[in-house]
Amino acid sequence: MSLNKNQILLIFFLLWVTFYPQRKTTATTNPYTNVDNVIDKNENILNSLKSISTFIDSSFTTEEDKCRAIFYWITKHISYAPELMFTYKTTNKRTQLVKDIFENKSGVCIGYATLFDTLCKLTHLRSFIIEGSTKQSFLPSVIGHAWNGVKINNEWKLIDATWGSGYLEHDKFVRKLNNNYYLPDPQKLIKSHLPIDPMWQMLKYPITLHQFYTSTEPIIKTEWQYPDSIEKFLNLAEIEKVSVVALRLDEFGTSSEITSNYYNYLRSKENEYYFKKLNEAGSYYNLATEEYNMYINFKNKQFTPQKPDSAIAQMMPTVKEWLNRSNQSIALLPKEFTETNASYIQNLKKQLVEMNEKAETESKFVAKYLATKKNKRRDLFYTKVYTIYGIPVK
Repeated sequence: MSLNKNQILLIFFLLWVTFYPQRKTTATTNPYTNVDNVIDKNENILNSLKSISTFIDSSFTTEEDKCRAIFYWITKHISYAPELMFTYKTTNKRTQLVKDIFENKSGVCIGYATLFDTLCKLTHLRSFIIEGSTKQSFLPSVIGHAWNGVKINNEWKLIDATWGSGYLEHDKFVRKLNNNYYLPDPQKLIKSHLPIDPMWQMLKYPITLHQFYTSTEPIIKTEWQYPDSIEKFLNLAEIEKVSVVALRLDEFGTSSEITSNYYNYLRSKENEYYFKKLNEAGSYYNLATEEYNMYINFKNKQFTPQKPDSAIAQMMPTVKEWLNRSNQSIALLPKEFTETNASYIQNLKKQLVEMNEKAETESKFVAKYLATKKNKRRDLFYTKVYTIYGIPVK
């Protein structure tokens, strides 16, 4: 089976989203001992996602403690598996990914981030999976990474459960809790982590790809109100999110292989969505045509076999509803897409106008039919022809 361009882009993108772990770093003293001890003392009952989330939700009252409990459980129990780095499949769904990493107690960074996000949602915390690049020493890693944003007391914070769980030594995972990656200062995390979407840098003055690579200062002078931007972003429809991120990448640059391919992936998702809307518009028009033809066939038989007046009254509104839905789908198409597919769209619009005119004509006939006494209705189906003497002939 051959793959089209969009499928190749998707495979490439999801391949690099197998993500990269940290190398050995120095951890700081643990200031979260109280919460961690509660998790340690109840190890025997925390054996499923439901038991973990229920326990955390009922044992801790603050968002800070719930977040810490999730982070600590993951870093204590999930091991990074470098041998799985290139085995992540594009067919993997979120539920399956969480199931695999939980049951195997091992996985790659997308698994850590998705598990953290899942447990947050189960304990009523707002979370988001952030995708991007990292630096090892002074060079950007060739493979992408994933971490999380989490909202605590109305403020968005950053968390990297993968790097917080340990490090690689000679390509072997060594578990060691590292709190440097639990709620780190965004100004510090940006030294090693660059989100694809600059909004998730959570900086007043976000940096570009070039500045990340060269460790130079940001050149943006206008202060970003990223908390407001995040809230607006999360309330958008999925296709709107795709378009907004693509626009930000236009502004901040797509010069790296990762961001370039992700940008192309986003644009392919947009194209896929708009083709779907165009196909919907065509399908709605076809449904309107089918309904109209059924009505005409019924009319040609002088509305027999008989139907209730209420059913007859609904026939043209049904046609108009399908036509309206078709027009609504077309209205969602952006200028660039309509220009690329101008011939098909213009023809469809013409057909919609013609069908709407027919529906208007028949709506008037139905209204007149229903307003006529039943014993006079049959006459409406005949065109009256008059003789030269003015005598009507049926």
